[in-house]
Amino acid sequence: MDKPQLLTKSHPPTWLKILVITLIGLGIFFRFTHLGQKVYWYDEIATSLAISGHTLAEVKQEVFSNLGNNQGVIPAITLDKYQHINPDRFVVDTVRYLITSDPQHPPLYYVIVRLWAQVFGDFPTGVRSLSAAISLLVFPSVYWLCLELFESALVGWVGMAVMGVSPLQIFFAQDAREYGLWMVTILVSSAALLRAIRRENFWSWAVYALALVLGFYTHLLTGMVAIAHGIYIVISQQFRFNKTLRNYLLSSIAACLIFLPWLIVIITQIHTATNLLSWITFKTDSPFDLIGIWLSRISRIFVDFNLASDDAWVNNLPSESPLSYSIPTIIGSLFLIIYIIIFLSDRLSTNIRLFIFLLGGFPGLTLLLYDLIFGGIRSIYFRYQLPLYLSIQIAVIYILAFHLFLEKKWQKNVFQIIAVGLLLSGLVSDVRFFQAETWWPQIGGKNLLAMSQLINQSNSIVLVSSKNDYNLGVILTLSHNLKPKIGLLTIQNDQLPIIPKDYSPIFFIDDLENSLAHQLQKDKTNSLKLVYPLEGFWQLDKSRKT
Repeated sequence: MDKPQLLTKSHPPTWLKILVITLIGLGIFFRFTHLGQKVYWYDEIATSLAISGHTLAEVKQEVFSNLGNNQGVIPAITLDKYQHINPDRFVVDTVRYLITSDPQHPPLYYVIVRLWAQVFGDFPTGVRSLSAAISLLVFPSVYWLCLELFESALVGWVGMAVMGVSPLQIFFAQDAREYGLWMVTILVSSAALLRAIRRENFWSWAVYALALVLGFYTHLLTGMVAIAHGIYIVISQQFRFNKTLRNYLLSSIAACLIFLPWLIVIITQIHTATNLLSWITFKTDSPFDLIGIWLSRISRIFVDFNLASDDAWVNNLPSESPLSYSIPTIIGSLFLIIYIIIFLSDRLSTNIRLFIFLLGGFPGLTLLLYDLIFGGIRSIYFRYQLPLYLSIQIAVIYILAFHLFLEKKWQKNVFQIIAVGLLLSGLVSDVRFFQAETWWPQIGGKNLLAMSQLINQSNSIVLVSSKNDYNLGVILTLSHNLKPKIGLLTIQNDQLPIIPKDYSPIFFIDDLENSLAHQLQKDKTNSLKLVYPLEGFWQLDKSRKT
């Protein structure tokens, strides 16, 4: 263990500090530029709806009531009010929306973004700028965790460099959701736990409890991080009930008690939450496909060129097998995981490697095993695996620091090339992100953009169905890119309204299994085609087939 001790005593050289500051500067540039360029996708629409102060039930009642009473076509801009702050609604109304319409999302981020939007604007650029600002907290957070975990400022500087250009960090810095804040709470709570173990005083454990509370009120999967922390405490204390274990239990119980009000909300609204999360129960044909995608997405932590074939497969779209597409990334991810396990087992103390393995391995593998046993695709959604991805980043950060500053000359030269390649790959990924209009985790984002462009090209009308909440969400998403003149016409209980003759073509959102599409398919006087299967986006041309 003498080499890690040497690393602990090493001070960051001036050239490293200059490099890190440069990379952080580039990272800040990529985080804050083109905030409004990418499509404002389905999940971000939910954020805007939350800060508007309207509930989903209010939107449905008011929108469809107005459309129905109008007995005619109304402009798409009618929906705009549900994507902007209502001056007559307040923060409490944002919380009310979450309670009644989206209870699986705790309120911390949404309360903050509501207050932020009142100052910086409620358009996509203003709302996303909060995520960009929060992402800056990753730098001191990862530095603190590296100090507590490795007792090395040098590793902390390397950590800030890697986080500065990580495509994982850049994406969530421009996503108007809570996941950037969740990453900060994971890093901070982990560092606070290690500090509390080291100091063993009231205030250190109070800071850990507070960090857990912030995590709980940011994302429910913080519970898995807290369990991983608990397993680490139990094992590292050799299964003895001592002062450290007692303090951990007291801090965790205090955090859970403070989170109890929202836990009651989740329990009382479990039916709503279950319905909203029904999409994660999609079952794969083969467990090898699930494992293949799970592995291939690990590579996107460091290198991401916006290739999304596996995402198309997950959403049941025609595409080649994810395994044939992702074999290089699967092999690369497997090699990385195996190397991390071997290297950390050889170079680090039992407690340090145990902490890293549990932080990412417990949440990541639990989700994967649950999907393999009971079915579902929870484990391959990028945002749910953030504890795993952060732990892999931490491991890679230490490995780079170790080889760059402590190894023999030839090994140091090899890892200098690897480090340069890793950072350049991250920068190339960031440039591609900078130029893109959509990014692969924005499910259906490219299609939604193409759909709005198709609608805007002609004197068309969009049918709005009151039967499916998802359909309403898609229409709200489209409304951000539709021209004000585009018309909307309601469909009540799959009963087609009288469609004005001067509108053609006609577009609508409908599931393949629903009756509306079947009704129209039976009408031989019109041409009906499914343009985008994932969204159930149909085009109806009012002309006799030839």
